[in-house]
Amino acid sequence: MRWDNLYVAGLGAYLPEQVETVDEAIAAGRYNGAEAEANGFRAVRVARADEPGPVQAAHAGRQAVERAGIPHEQYDIVLHGCMGHQGQDFWTPVNYVQNETVGGTGLAVEIRQGSNGGLAGLELAASHLASRPAPAAALVTTGDAFRLPYFDRWGSDSQQAYGDGAGAVVLSNQGGFARLRSTATYTDSSLEPIYRGTQGWTDGPFLDGKPVDLHTRKADYLLKEEGAYDRAIQQMTKNASQVLQEALDDADIKLSDARFFVHANIAKTIVQFSFYSLLGVQPETTTYEWGLDYGHMGAGDQLIGMNHVAEARNPQPGDFLVTMGVGVGFMWTVAVLEFTEAPAW
Repeated sequence: MRWDNLYVAGLGAYLPEQVETVDEAIAAGRYNGAEAEANGFRAVRVARADEPGPVQAAHAGRQAVERAGIPHEQYDIVLHGCMGHQGQDFWTPVNYVQNETVGGTGLAVEIRQGSNGGLAGLELAASHLASRPAPAAALVTTGDAFRLPYFDRWGSDSQQAYGDGAGAVVLSNQGGFARLRSTATYTDSSLEPIYRGTQGWTDGPFLDGKPVDLHTRKADYLLKEEGAYDRAIQQMTKNASQVLQEALDDADIKLSDARFFVHANIAKTIVQFSFYSLLGVQPETTTYEWGLDYGHMGAGDQLIGMNHVAEARNPQPGDFLVTMGVGVGFMWTVAVLEFTEAPAW
């Protein structure tokens, strides 16, 4: 989708102070040394007990809102993306985030689209604002904290280490420091069973008292018949290439035009195979090295990475940023931004 007159007006991030290194996790018997070597992560951030995902998201949201400088009454929608437990059951964390940031009576929606939650929220916010002729803004946040005994940040998933953190973006139909040139989303629900597994349904979370085991779910499905794994990889590669090209075409740019490429903080092997080899992303344009000290922060890697670019990579007018997400389910979203000025903050 090509967008006109939609802008990024603010970005924010919240990264907890406590650091847990890979070496510490290995020494504690929580992380396998061989897997650590293959994945490449160095450390993650660990939230305090009083910092569940929505609390972190509110911190990031307030920073983005302050930087945007838009009156609270113009915020017409708040979206909150997340993956893990949000600090309470049978609760609506997005309304907490809304109340702690901009308040008001605008639409508030929670997004559960796995690691693609932040970018899914960005595209939904763009669609919402494009239909509003009056001055309006949208706040999109993410926030996750991965805690034992429910989830093991080092052991619940393969080729991944999960870090705590939150991101936020303010989108406006009036102006900002970067123009949203395009977004594209592609869903392939035929891949949904990969993370559901083959063991059937449960009556509630954490019934067996063991951490979530995504290793077994994925293996049960991908190894149930010969060639299933290879077919899934081929589908994922095709889908990623398609959605990326659609977003680039709608933005009237080539991948080589992008000074920055922000992807999820994922394992070295996946980055090298999927992004560098198959998609042709240039390593120096990415936030990969930075992300090795934070791990995979649930729904928020892209928003937090965009904030890092704005704060630390000296973007200039005319620079393009491409960001790509993929969430279990499976859904891919790509967004293309053009910086129109260096962020004042």
